[in-house]
Amino acid sequence: MNIGFIGLGNMGAGMAHNLLMHCKDSDDTLIVLDINETVLADFVAKGAINGESASKMCPQCDVLFTSLPSSKEVNLLAFGNEGILNNLNEGAIWFETTTNELAEWEKIKEHAPNHLTLIDAPVSGGAERAAAGTLTTFLGIEKEVLKKFESLLKVFASKVIRMGPSGSGYVTKLVQLHLNYLAAQGIGETLMMGAKANLDLKTLHSVLMNSCSQSYVVENYIPKVLDGSYDTSFALGLAEKDMKLIVELGHHLGISMPLGEKVYNTYQEATKVYGDKSPHLSVVRLIEERHNQQLRNKK
Repeated sequence: MNIGFIGLGNMGAGMAHNLLMHCKDSDDTLIVLDINETVLADFVAKGAINGESASKMCPQCDVLFTSLPSSKEVNLLAFGNEGILNNLNEGAIWFETTTNELAEWEKIKEHAPNHLTLIDAPVSGGAERAAAGTLTTFLGIEKEVLKKFESLLKVFASKVIRMGPSGSGYVTKLVQLHLNYLAAQGIGETLMMGAKANLDLKTLHSVLMNSCSQSYVVENYIPKVLDGSYDTSFALGLAEKDMKLIVELGHHLGISMPLGEKVYNTYQEATKVYGDKSPHLSVVRLIEERHNQQLRNKK
């Protein structure tokens, strides 16, 4: 089986690496493509094949994975004479793992030839879990298709979850991100209340970890605020992009989103102040600067 992978960024590189290790232990072949020539060359040196372009690699692929920054890049690769839809091998399956827009994916599916199977398969867990092969993937997929490809998906995802028919994967990814960003902004106000009351923030973090407030955000994000790094593993601009997709999905589904719109506005403000390449928890810096107090562990 020929496996194609387009997009070797923070998430894609880890996923593709695990697929490459799988190929070395099987008769499968990995074909890769990325605009970063250095990363691409590194994969080729390790045994992958350079896809050269979407139009050249897609006819060779039985399975294709894409991991891209946004729907813009997905659409650019999907459409046109040189695109995925026009060139992917007949009978192939495309797993799209980007945090994408449901409405844009529906447009792609409308134009897809009947002989292709398109699956929304966004992933969660960050670059560290992508490298470790322990991601969670949310799938909009039919049961019989999942049964056929589940073992391949488990090469990079320890949790492979069927959420329902096409589109369900994207909705699930954005729903869980919505709660994540609401909580991420909330930790700034929580820590500031503690700081203004002269609480030891390290001790406060321990209390939060052992209370009804315990969560992934509390466990992993608060230490990145207290050490002043603001979590460099994910960019502020990407967080803003996610919140935009979340609010748009809510509106697409006819839902009032007052909390989502408030959080989105704050991420927009933070991006304007600190730049889209800044760490995503720079959103907490807005609170620090408004109150003229940094949130740090006591030395």
